[in-house]
Amino acid sequence: MKKQHYLINEETMYLMSKDNMGLVESKIGELYGDGEICICSPNKIIATNCKHHSQSYSARKELTKLLTNTNSKLPIIIDLFGQHIFFCTHSDRIIDNNWFNIKHVVSYKTFDGNTRITFSNNEVIDIPISFNSFNNQYLNALKLHYRFSLQKEKAHQKEMSKIYHYSKLNNYNREKGSMIAESIDLLHMNYLEEINRKIEF
Repeated sequence: MKKQHYLINEETMYLMSKDNMGLVESKIGELYGDGEICICSPNKIIATNCKHHSQSYSARKELTKLLTNTNSKLPIIIDLFGQHIFFCTHSDRIIDNNWFNIKHVVSYKTFDGNTRITFSNNEVIDIPISFNSFNNQYLNALKLHYRFSLQKEKAHQKEMSKIYHYSKLNNYNREKGSMIAESIDLLHMNYLEEINRKIEF
């Protein structure tokens, strides 16, 4: 049964355009099972899933441009955490586009002028695109993954630094507070001794 919508997940390997009497649908390859057919085009599925993760497709494209200095056939980070990174075979202006999840592409090679791709579940497909073009798109997605991971690591280190300094400040305040408490106790003891001396006198 064809799906009206499709939610990209950890098992999504690719979104391939499929012609159905002039309408562009999507053949979806998954890690397990026979995959799915969705009545939406691959481009539409990508855009819808960006919205599902609270970001517009255009905003995701701008992020890619910022991180990679790439301006065409942009790979996309679908979610906010960089778990789903997809790259395309053509410009998104072309409706019969194809998208691949970088983490499920195990290998690829030239085959009769096309590119033969092997996925995580050992499924093999041939696509009508040159090896050089596919390789360039794959490397752009790899760059995006690397740059995004660096930014995440920097943000994590910054937060850890804040926690570390806050912890040091708390330790300092605790030590300072302890010293003040000891001083107060000493003053109190001296005061009591002075009172006792006056009483005895």
